[in-house]
Amino acid sequence: MTSPTTSIAEIPSNSQLDFEQETATFLQTLSDVQADLLNVLHRKREQMVANDMQAMQETMVSEQELVERLENLRDTRQNLLANAKGQGLPSDSLHALARSFTDGESGELAQKAHHAQDAMRHIQNETLTNFVLAQQTVLHLSQLLQIIATGGKIKPTYEAENASSQGGTLVDQDA
Repeated sequence: MTSPTTSIAEIPSNSQLDFEQETATFLQTLSDVQADLLNVLHRKREQMVANDMQAMQETMVSEQELVERLENLRDTRQNLLANAKGQGLPSDSLHALARSFTDGESGELAQKAHHAQDAMRHIQNETLTNFVLAQQTVLHLSQLLQIIATGGKIKPTYEAENASSQGGTLVDQDA
């Protein structure tokens, strides 16, 4: 039973409790997928460094499963926010929706939403690290191919055909 000073707006309705539970479930599922994704990215980086092609092929299966899980989460998020908008709840982000159920940033759902944002930034950094590692590998392989193709004698790209290889014309030329 509520106290006489409690307003009707402070009493959660069943639909608000349902949205709160759906949001909590979604954030927990998102957290699990993010942890799995960080694990896969870490494994993949180690496999790239070790040049373990067999393990990278096996990791691709895990990556594909995560892509499907993330696509499902994206669809669930869109539906959750669309339903929240229909109920007059904040629908611009899950963080805003989570804050609406509790006292601002201090509530458990808001903290989970903030943790999910932090985890996404961490995932972006890990993805960028893996991308840079892959690009460095491609650059290294490109340089090796160039050395093999030219027999180790690299011809300067911007040198004219009959240019003097004696030195600079202004400083080194005899007067």
